[in-house]
Amino acid sequence: MSKKRNLSYRSFIFLGIFLTFVCITGKAQEDSLSAKQPNYLGSYLRNGVALIKSPGGWSKEDWFQFGGSMAIVGALIPMDNVLNIPFENWNSGGADKFGEVGDAIGGPKVQISITGLALGAGFISGNKKLQHFGLDNLQAQLFTGGITFLVKELFQRARPETGLDNYAWNGPFKGGGNYSFFSGHTSLAFSTATMVFLHSDRKWWVGLLSYSIATGVAVSRMQQQKHWSSDVVAGAIVGTVVSGFVYRMQEKRRTTKRSDLKILP
Repeated sequence: MSKKRNLSYRSFIFLGIFLTFVCITGKAQEDSLSAKQPNYLGSYLRNGVALIKSPGGWSKEDWFQFGGSMAIVGALIPMDNVLNIPFENWNSGGADKFGEVGDAIGGPKVQISITGLALGAGFISGNKKLQHFGLDNLQAQLFTGGITFLVKELFQRARPETGLDNYAWNGPFKGGGNYSFFSGHTSLAFSTATMVFLHSDRKWWVGLLSYSIATGVAVSRMQQQKHWSSDVVAGAIVGTVVSGFVYRMQEKRRTTKRSDLKILP
């Protein structure tokens, strides 16, 4: 077995350990919250700690969901080269334009702009629903972005565009721009899509639209040869579960007695 393949398997084992701390439901942490909740700024520390600690309280169902997610990503990694062939050859003018649009929509500028517009409109109009969406989405984006950055640095996987195969994992903090695993554009797009869906009171058509756009971003990253199939699936999983976690924690905070020292709603 090649050195690269050995490294990829070791990296995937480390990934399993790491995703234990990010693919969460947060149920145990939510149940153990005290009656007095922190203000919004204080919730960053509270929710960040809860995000890390929550696997200790996972139920069998939570572990089953986590195991299923890991199995999907693990099964895709050996197939990445084959699954990449149609995307590698999908390079017409229309396909390139699609890739560019997806790159823009999933990028930090557009994603943060969505949050900024919601916050601006919410505070100017006094619309609490928009305010809550913007504040929740900002926290979810920051958590998701932080996790994405750490994982990219930890695994240093080569992108398809480099011409290297799907087992080119360079190991922790090597530098060189090998940031394929996992897709940051996809994780941010699914994080926002999840928050939009949840704040719409789970309207099916909103979910269909928001997740379709996020899926388009994932496909565009493969078209541009920036990511393998396992990269975008892992990004989608992390973005979705982190956003769902933040939403539940913030809803708990909003419906529980708060501190008198309010900084933000």
